[in-house]
Amino acid sequence: MLFDPSFADRPVDAGVGASWQPPVAAVAQHRSADCVLTLPDVAEEVPVAASVKWRNDASLDAIVLEQFRHGPLLAADVEAPVSPVDALQQAFFAWVRRQLPAPLRFLSFRLELCDTNAVMDAIQHQYEHHDFKPRTPLHLGVKCMDEWVHEVGALAEPLRRAHPLLLYTIFNIVDRVSGKTVLVRTPGWFLCEASCMHWEGDEGAKDDDVRELLKDFYGEDDDVIDRYLPSVLRPLLCPDELRVPGKVEGRRARSFVLSDNELRQLRTASPGMVARVCDHLLVLKQLLRKAGNSDRLADGYDAQPIYSGCTFVLAHSERTGELLDDHMNSAFQAGESSEYSRFISFSDTRPGIRAQYAQWSLGLRMLDHLDRLMALVVDPN
Repeated sequence: MLFDPSFADRPVDAGVGASWQPPVAAVAQHRSADCVLTLPDVAEEVPVAASVKWRNDASLDAIVLEQFRHGPLLAADVEAPVSPVDALQQAFFAWVRRQLPAPLRFLSFRLELCDTNAVMDAIQHQYEHHDFKPRTPLHLGVKCMDEWVHEVGALAEPLRRAHPLLLYTIFNIVDRVSGKTVLVRTPGWFLCEASCMHWEGDEGAKDDDVRELLKDFYGEDDDVIDRYLPSVLRPLLCPDELRVPGKVEGRRARSFVLSDNELRQLRTASPGMVARVCDHLLVLKQLLRKAGNSDRLADGYDAQPIYSGCTFVLAHSERTGELLDDHMNSAFQAGESSEYSRFISFSDTRPGIRAQYAQWSLGLRMLDHLDRLMALVVDPN
């Protein structure tokens, strides 16, 4: 959605007919009968209809033109535009659909076109909103509207049987894609959240290290203290097979992530679901290598999203639900979060535009394969 750069408190809403009301009630003076008001004649030169058009933003129109000149947008995707911005919307989202062949089913994610006023409206209550320094008047809003929770559940067992490091590889790749596109809450996120809340940020804390700290916070209630001890909580949030998996006999690689060759061999030796999982992991690893150190859809202004693309865990439990609820409640009470993950200013230079669309295309392809990977490994029950 592109918000008009005119008044934030405009008196006429989009799609609603304009109407005028006098400042005081009209007083009828000469009436032919009760409740019938005789209107005066109106000269023929007085217009009987009017149209309202908001002022054009020349800089906004100019950057729209540059997107068509130097970007991948196609004029053939535009049909009867009513303005340059309308033309951009049609062409841009037609381009997005070409990057995402099918709608995302497991990720709560959408893109919006916003002007600077719309961005300021979205972040106005954030303490650091002055850090938003728009380079141009047009911005891409990366939005997450809901928080869907997905678990691998019973499907973890065939993945374990295929290879003891396949689950670890899946969650590692998901975390890396998340860092370049939109946040996906994985077991590592929940462990980090719990350690910050209960163990002074030490994810590897021992029970004896934090017992006194928990007593200071929860009192002498041993049942409550035991509930938050690392030995109790950590396996429920991020079990060792996802945090520090054991060594596989006969395997020399130092990394716990399966290599491309290992994934190809596993794909050949495995039927059905496991083979398709390996396919998507290979593609995602290739896209991550191509992305390098640069962000794709995680660039620009951090809008402090209240929701993530989704929650993706090995097993969803009361403890993960408790942490997710606490996080949401805290975010709502603080009042600084938004539904947007990022606001990325559109470039207005030829090399910048070309590089930007290449980054976005790669990010959307990552999300496409991530969504399809989740479709394979998420327990439908």
